[in-house]
Amino acid sequence: MSTLTVSADWQTRAACSTADSDLFFPDEDTPKERIEQAKQICAACPVRQACLEDAIRRGESEAICGGLTERERRAVVALEGKRLRRPGRASARQLAVKHGAHMLVSLVEWRMSVQQVAETLGSTPMGVYRAYVMLVPLRAGQVRSKKPSVIEELLHKSKETLRSLERRGLSHSEMGVLLNVPQSMVSAALAVLRQREEGIRLLSKNGADGLERLQAEELRILRECGAGLSVSDVIALEGEAIVRLHRNGSGLTLRDIAEQLGMCRETVRKAYLEMTSDQQVVRPLTKTEMEKVA
Repeated sequence: MSTLTVSADWQTRAACSTADSDLFFPDEDTPKERIEQAKQICAACPVRQACLEDAIRRGESEAICGGLTERERRAVVALEGKRLRRPGRASARQLAVKHGAHMLVSLVEWRMSVQQVAETLGSTPMGVYRAYVMLVPLRAGQVRSKKPSVIEELLHKSKETLRSLERRGLSHSEMGVLLNVPQSMVSAALAVLRQREEGIRLLSKNGADGLERLQAEELRILRECGAGLSVSDVIALEGEAIVRLHRNGSGLTLRDIAEQLGMCRETVRKAYLEMTSDQQVVRPLTKTEMEKVA
């Protein structure tokens, strides 16, 4: 495979930078039509080759890059007689099942970056994030942009049932029959649950709630893993800054602001419109305003 000399900003010219990021991170349940939709976007991308070579160099194991899935990229390299170097081999499920508690403590207590954790545990930044969402349940009212994995769904709907069946001494195979899921899913879900509980226990000290500490870090971890942020994510992370920068007379466009913040310009635009749709920034009331309302 030829090596291209490309400028450092090739990613800003990628066709996917303004597309739905979910399209490019399929799982085993993703319909073929959605995968083909992602590939069509790649087909018209001006930096498709650079993206493909970068994905192979990094050992990307999650995303569609350069118009190819991870399996297809391996096939391309095999045809050229080369081995695909993949520094990150551990899947998200393997991380959550085997290293979940350690990973959570590394991210939250030791403040390691997602990249550092991925390198330490032999995975990818996206693998770390997907393992994180398996381990950390949603806050009340929170919605994640990515479709939950089978393990997440099983823990969300049947966590107490799994615990009850385990206490009764049922085998994982028997639990799978009762819950209509494969035995492997039952085993993985219970392992993830144990890792979750251990991580929360280790992070609950000096009066702090371990679960709250974990939930508070999700947006940082999402951003560091390089996945696309949703509109609500952008508002939560940088909403006030976006509005302030756009309105302070500096002449910065939303495109300029998006580039400064390292965010998708279309998502920043939608976030700005949502925050200013009533011509005012959504913010908490001041003490004076609350007194007037009272």
